[in-house]
Amino acid sequence: MEWFAVRSVFKFGEKADGTNIFEERIVGFCAADADEALHKAETESQQYAQSRRFEVAEEMMAYQQDGDALIDGYELYSQLFQSKESLQEFYQNRYGRYRYVPEDPAFRTKPIVG
Repeated sequence: MEWFAVRSVFKFGEKADGTNIFEERIVGFCAADADEALHKAETESQQYAQSRRFEVAEEMMAYQQDGDALIDGYELYSQLFQSKESLQEFYQNRYGRYRYVPEDPAFRTKPIVG
């Protein structure tokens, strides 16, 4: 089994002036491959979003880690952002504009369905 870091982006809330607040969150998962890690991350992110009434972006990104074992489902990183953009606009402007997708299968993305 390998370890993967999976990034998800959420609409965290909205300020009184209408500015949206977004959370970029990276969680570690133990899995046989990137597809399994993304499946586990999708389940975890949906539960995380539902329990907090957040909106989750349509895409996640997994990256295979090298090094020592982690704790499955452990949050590795979280950062908040603010913008007047919708979740989809924020995601596209932050991650899609200069996107590079290597051919390496250890680096995968998967749209979230549902």
